[in-house]
Amino acid sequence: MYSIGMPLPLPRPDVWWADQLAPSEQPTTPTGWSALDAALPGRGWPLGALIECAVAPEALPWRLLQPALRTAAAQGPIVLIGLPLEPHAAAWAAQGVEPSRLLRVHTHTDADALWAAEQVLRCPDGAVCWVHARQPTVAWMRRLQLAAAAARRDTTRPGAWPAPLVLTSVEDTRALPASAAALRLAVEPGDADGLRVHVRKRRGPPLSHPIWLDAPLPLRRLLPAPDALCASPNTRHVAPCPVDRLPAQQPLACA
Repeated sequence: MYSIGMPLPLPRPDVWWADQLAPSEQPTTPTGWSALDAALPGRGWPLGALIECAVAPEALPWRLLQPALRTAAAQGPIVLIGLPLEPHAAAWAAQGVEPSRLLRVHTHTDADALWAAEQVLRCPDGAVCWVHARQPTVAWMRRLQLAAAAARRDTTRPGAWPAPLVLTSVEDTRALPASAAALRLAVEPGDADGLRVHVRKRRGPPLSHPIWLDAPLPLRRLLPAPDALCASPNTRHVAPCPVDRLPAQQPLACA
């Protein structure tokens, strides 16, 4: 107990002040986005803890996760469970993710997806476990978080992660008001030049404004500048690039 006028106690590393980012004892890996790293405890994705990404319908956070997936490919298999869109292997390879590292598990229900994730997280070789939830429940999220917290990797290899990267994607309209996930994000579709990320839950003060990530689509570099298109009277109008989503009848996902 402290009275008014008494000096504040010296900061202690084992005490979290709620107006500051918590000192993370959880191992982390950089997200690949400096602006996002600066907003997260430990300055990166937590390993061995559940990360929740809410996205627009018929979308997945490919661009947000791509730097971490590229790093994870050197660590071990990347297991994709119940994702509604097919990964485009050639596009992933062009972004540095070796297709031989990708393992896709088809599931029909969230219960099947959770069971598959729990088995994957018992394996010491997996680097990433990405599960898509169709209609998650509080109990479903809690079980996945507990499985993530218990997961351990083989650390005998130099530079090996001590725990896997565990994340779940869910449509924003189906996201729960509360979740056991250690980190909760909402990813806006953005445009061909970047994404907006809302940090809904972190161990730290609330973040009221979204974080803009300069993440242009790979094909964006091959397109002429908008001014160049307008300068030529014979040039047809070019529609904006699709961003992280495709119609349901075309279940392919670009990187």
